[in-house]
Amino acid sequence: MEADINDNARSLESGGVTSLKPCLAQVDDSGIGSPVGGAAIGVLDTGTGVFKYKLVGVEYFQDGYKNEYQDRVVEIIRELFAEMGITRDVYRIEICSGHIFDHVRPWMDEAGYEWKSVKIIDPLQSLIENAFSDFLISLGVPERIRTIEVGRDQFMYLFNWVKQDPERRVKYCKTNGSKWKTKWSHKLYDRQSRYH
Repeated sequence: MEADINDNARSLESGGVTSLKPCLAQVDDSGIGSPVGGAAIGVLDTGTGVFKYKLVGVEYFQDGYKNEYQDRVVEIIRELFAEMGITRDVYRIEICSGHIFDHVRPWMDEAGYEWKSVKIIDPLQSLIENAFSDFLISLGVPERIRTIEVGRDQFMYLFNWVKQDPERRVKYCKTNGSKWKTKWSHKLYDRQSRYH
């Protein structure tokens, strides 16, 4: 696994010391760059293969909220760690370096976890992306979403899905960002594009 080691006092590799903790849990997200839905936050116990996730509701990305979603992410990680028995005494943590976890890292420091920021790869990356796709499909997004690579193509596919019925679907969108307000919301009623 490629590691972007954080310069954190509790980093697993600080001072060249290797952790003696026998278990590893990984933390990742999916959906933060999607125009539809909130975000999925997942934890994988690499030793047992147990994977659990929870959703940050889209309301945290709509008017009335700024960065409160990051506090919700901390709550979700606390809940998942408790449910899965991931303790600081036994587990070391590898966490995605994304900004959605900016409040989780200080919380892990305060809670005494050993952790490092890494680039998360499979199996967790696929597990969390599939979990978010399941959520999107539950909203009515076509199954085809599973075959579209995360990034610009998926963003445009989802935007155009909303555009097909904006009165009923905009409620599922992240609408509190400046790009939504200045660019995307104005394009909802333009003619259809090639991504539908």
